[in-house]
Amino acid sequence: MKFPKLDRFRIAMGAGILLAVLIAAGLGWAFFQQLTLSDELRGETRQLEQAVETQEAHQGYLTATLTYAHTDDYVEEWAREEAKMAKPGEVVVLPLVASEGASPSSTPTPEPEAASPAPESRAFWMIWWRAITGSE
Repeated sequence: MKFPKLDRFRIAMGAGILLAVLIAAGLGWAFFQQLTLSDELRGETRQLEQAVETQEAHQGYLTATLTYAHTDDYVEEWAREEAKMAKPGEVVVLPLVASEGASPSSTPTPEPEAASPAPESRAFWMIWWRAITGSE
């Protein structure tokens, strides 16, 4: 049996087509990878933009607090609330709060309750009879 003789032109043409298909497949795969990476980066960008907005809002709050801290109103509020100070002629009233574990001497201690007598042991049918009828 004889095989047909292939000419060089057909071999070169087949190899060229195969090479072109491989190159196109490689480029397509690289393009797909770039699209996937681009989507991931867009998602991260959205998250970071939200984080930046949150931090900018927090910075605004801190700036407003700092501005307020430089006013006389803040100093007066701190003196009254934190330092428990009063203006001349005013009286500071401090509530008495008992700390944990310590009891004030004026508070009476509760008396221990009398030990309850142990329940009588009854027959099972007597317990059910009392539950049904309400009598002994």
